Amino acid sequence: MKLIYMADGLFLYEKDDSYVVTDQNDNVLKESSTSQTCSRYILKTLQSRRAAERAAIEKINQDQN
Repeated sequence: MKLIYMADGLFLYEKDDSYVVTDQNDNVLKESSTSQTCSRYILKTLQSRRAAERAAIEKINQDQN
C-alpha cells in the first residue's frame, strides 16, 4: 500500500486496484475504487469532528455562565 495523504489521524492509501481510509490503529474505515470517494469520507469525518468540538465548547461555556 502506498500512502497518499494523512489528515488528523486518518490515512488514505492506494492499494492495487482500490483506495483505503484507515485510522491511526490501522482499522479500515472506508474502501473504494476511487480516491475521490475516500477523500469525501475524510472531509465529512473531519467536519463532523469539528462540529462536535464546537458543540462541546459551547456547552462548556454555557455551563460556566
